[in-house]
Amino acid sequence: MKDALTKTHRERQRDATAETILAAVGRCLEDVELAELTFTQVARMAGLGERTVYRHFPNKEALLDGWWRAHKARLGQDAFPDTLAALLEFPIKAFPSFDEEAEIMRGAVLSPQGRAMTLARNEERQAAIRRAVHAELGAEATEEMVLTVCASVQLLQSATAWLTMRDYWDLKGDQSGHIARRTIQAIFTAARNGTL
Repeated sequence: MKDALTKTHRERQRDATAETILAAVGRCLEDVELAELTFTQVARMAGLGERTVYRHFPNKEALLDGWWRAHKARLGQDAFPDTLAALLEFPIKAFPSFDEEAEIMRGAVLSPQGRAMTLARNEERQAAIRRAVHAELGAEATEEMVLTVCASVQLLQSATAWLTMRDYWDLKGDQSGHIARRTIQAIFTAARNGTL
């Protein structure tokens, strides 16, 4: 893959246009739910023709996937945590950033399109969590124990957990992030001690 120094002018221009389009998607999602988002709205927000948007993103799935990946990268979440330290750090960093774009994140959690975007990378997320769990619990951990820890950790560091604590407990992202971190740590401690 070419780096920024070796890209042609046309490639840089294409990348800049794609970034403009994805930024427009984010601005649109501040007022419109994922299911209601249209290419017309995105083109208008980006100040581009609708054909230009389609040239870069041929369908809504590609458009939302591109936005989701750019959104995650902007939040520093382009790679899934795959060590215990990274799992513990994730909610502390991610949950306050979710607060900054609360309505967009709410749509990502509650809409069918948001669910589809999340599920599209679920195998990658699960593999990362499994690497962390296996590294911490060792080969003697049963598959049932590994599954219990993995599923619990994925739930606790999810945007769904953030939204639940926000809506039902009126917690800010930094508060819910610390709660998730302490609970993940407690799960690993209980698993190591055989009390989970």
